[in-house]
Amino acid sequence: MPAERLPELFDPTLVYREMGLLTDNGPLGVIGNARILAGSSRDSLQVIVGLSMRNRGLTFQRQGEEFVAEYQADVALKRGNTVVSRTQRDERVRVSSFRETQRADESIIFQSFVTAAPGDYVLDISIRDRNGANASHVETPISVPSLQSSAVALPISVYQATPRTSLTEQPALVMNPRIAVDYGVDTLHFYVETYNAAAGSKMTLEAVDGTGHTSWLDTLRIDSLRPVAGFVVSIPPATLSIGRYELHLSQGGNVMAETPFLVAFSDQYAAGNLQDIVSLLRYFAPPDTLKALLNAPPEERGAAWLHFWKSTDPNPATPENEGIEEYLHRVQIANERFRDEGVPGWLTERGEVFITIGEPSEILDRRADTQGRGRFIQWTYYDLRLTLTFFDDTGFGRFRLDPRSRSEFQHVSNRQRM
Repeated sequence: MPAERLPELFDPTLVYREMGLLTDNGPLGVIGNARILAGSSRDSLQVIVGLSMRNRGLTFQRQGEEFVAEYQADVALKRGNTVVSRTQRDERVRVSSFRETQRADESIIFQSFVTAAPGDYVLDISIRDRNGANASHVETPISVPSLQSSAVALPISVYQATPRTSLTEQPALVMNPRIAVDYGVDTLHFYVETYNAAAGSKMTLEAVDGTGHTSWLDTLRIDSLRPVAGFVVSIPPATLSIGRYELHLSQGGNVMAETPFLVAFSDQYAAGNLQDIVSLLRYFAPPDTLKALLNAPPEERGAAWLHFWKSTDPNPATPENEGIEEYLHRVQIANERFRDEGVPGWLTERGEVFITIGEPSEILDRRADTQGRGRFIQWTYYDLRLTLTFFDDTGFGRFRLDPRSRSEFQHVSNRQRM
């Protein structure tokens, strides 16, 4: 996996920011987006704001058999210093166990509606933990279109939605704020609205990957002329691979609306493609296992990945794969700790050993002679009855396992990856 892509993997907000989403990688881990649907009049369009946050960013207090956290949300549309529309709410989060208070994935969804006339605004959002110091503030320019005559709204990524039959109704939907789905696991849903589309007209929906290849295709058919027609479209996991896509809504060959979405291998990590993930997991699983993931036919890759995920998960009762979580945590540490060799720390031989079998029980660092030659480092693992020696024969600080150590390490690592 190219070294420059590692930061994106460990800070998914970089990827979400490139997708045009609202992001704040502070303690609350806020990621979200805004979409616009037509309202009951040209001056009352519906601006829908969806945000995701992580439980561990809030302060939970025990109440009986539950743990409760509270936060305040303030969503405003502004023109200059003037607030045009605002929604303020106090929210409460309840979970049944302490473990759930520590969740780092998308565990909280906040959603709000504000109304606005067509025009240009600044969307200003503040979230504050009411029982602690954590807070988040994000803002972005937003343009509210008229959506009059014959028009199409930007597709909205949702967990569930009920199509509207009248513009006087408030949309009944739950947004997927990250516009993301876990690879091989979940179906991705979008809510689409058309306005005054001609009866009998057709619109094409297609998921286009980073190479321009269409991975999924469907057609919407308008049965009658109506002020609003809503559709829920679903993209099954078997048709998608890991990475970023664009959902195009077209008519007559012209793209009328498009929105990005992400297929990730975990809720907490983002990656460009399956090859990057397999490369990153090179110390985690046997080469044959990883090769099988890449060589699986496209229609079977999702199921193959799901089997791999489940078979390597030490605690299936939780949404995380703790085995991969620990592995990736070591990759992060190795990248920082061993970056003095001129290559990414996780690709050094010390990085390989640390990531595979963890912290040594004891480290002996024997300094070089006056010419800078002969320095070696010994790592001892008491529980494994293993001592490994890294030599720097060049004097440039590039450490390599000696042949005996490489053989013994390989024997131990093969047992660990079985």
